[in-house]
Amino acid sequence: MALRSKIVLSCAKGMDSKEVVAQLNCADATVGKWHRRFVSERLDGLVDEPRPGLPPSISVEQVEQVVVATLEETPKNATHWSPGLLT
Repeated sequence: MALRSKIVLSCAKGMDSKEVVAQLNCADATVGKWHRRFVSERLDGLVDEPRPGLPPSISVEQVEQVVVATLEETPKNATHWSPGLLT
């Protein structure tokens, strides 16, 4: 989302796509896609569209809980996380 916003803001400042590509170190197609979507759909155009396939088996809240626990908690009887503790 941050890259998409930077693309839109850079284009709004009058930069052409080649300048935006160079400044943000991304592909020309990426700049074109997000600029076009913003022009046609405004902020709603910057949100991911639904993807095909099965819905996720875990919720965003569950993912957040694991990330927070990993970053902010230390396992019992350990000083830090290690690959052996994750299995």
